[in-house]
Amino acid sequence: MNTKTWIVATGLVVLLSGCSDEETHKYTEVTEFNFIQGNDKSVVVSFGENPQNHYSFAIRKKDIRTGTTLFSQSKNNTNFAVFAELNEQTFIRSSNHATYAQLTVVDVDKKNQVATFKIKAQLMDLNSKALKKIDETTVNVTGNKFTILL
Repeated sequence: MNTKTWIVATGLVVLLSGCSDEETHKYTEVTEFNFIQGNDKSVVVSFGENPQNHYSFAIRKKDIRTGTTLFSQSKNNTNFAVFAELNEQTFIRSSNHATYAQLTVVDVDKKNQVATFKIKAQLMDLNSKALKKIDETTVNVTGNKFTILL
């Protein structure tokens, strides 16, 4: 196989795997951290390439149940948070810009220890004020990380 054919074939594999409904992130971490104000405990779920390039969401433990959907237009809902650290840039929701975030708890399977979330958002770069869209992404939390959620 010549180099040009190999590059095209590799690109197709990457493109097709990116079209999959189920996504696998190289980095997934769950931290018990009360990021959300109030008395209820919360967790932060981070996912992406690595600890330096990742997206995160914070959700109250009591909201981690199948069917929960949280939505925020320009940061009007403070019951959850979505943010990102990408290439040393910080992306957040903003009450003064056209940002939004949606987080859905698709399923919580206690028996198999799998929680499935869907997230999509448009966040603002803290420094440049540029907007960054996050297309709908599926995040699966399993095993030991699952036990931290509940």
